[in-house]
Amino acid sequence: AKVLCRYFDYDLEKMQSADTETLSAIPGVGEVLAGAFTEYMSDAENLEQIEHLKQFLTIETPKVDENAQTLSGISFVVTGSLNHFASRNDLKEVIVERGGKVTGSVTGKTTCLINNDITSTSSKNKKAKELQVPILTEEDFLKTYDIPYEE
Repeated sequence: AKVLCRYFDYDLEKMQSADTETLSAIPGVGEVLAGAFTEYMSDAENLEQIEHLKQFLTIETPKVDENAQTLSGISFVVTGSLNHFASRNDLKEVIVERGGKVTGSVTGKTTCLINNDITSTSSKNKKAKELQVPILTEEDFLKTYDIPYEE
C-alpha cells in the first residue's frame, strides 16, 4: 500500500484508475498484485464502499524532508534476523523514507545486502558474493549510512 501511495503521490483517484500494466511496472509490485488490485478496483461493490469511506477520510501526503533523502539511488536487500528493528519491514520503511529502494532478491543492481549473519550460506548471501555485492550487518549499515539508532 505504501509503495502505491508514494508512486501515485497519495492520489486515490490515480490509484483507482491505474491499469495492470502500469501497476506491474512499479518496483515492488508484481503482476499478481497488480492484477488483484485492478480486479478489486473494477468491482462495483468495492468502489461503492470506497466512495462511502471517502466521505469520512482525508488522505494526507506526508511531508518529506528532501535533505533526508540520503539513500536515494541505493538499492538494498534485507534478510535474516535483526537487532535494532522490531521487524524487517521496520528497517525497510527506514530505507524507503530516506529515498532508498528495497527489493526481495539480490541482482546486479543491488547496492548492498543487509544480513546480520554475513557468513550465512543462504541463497541471498551466495548470490551477493557471486555478484560482489557488499554484505553488511545491520549495525554496519546504520553506521555506514549515518542512520541514528540506540546501541
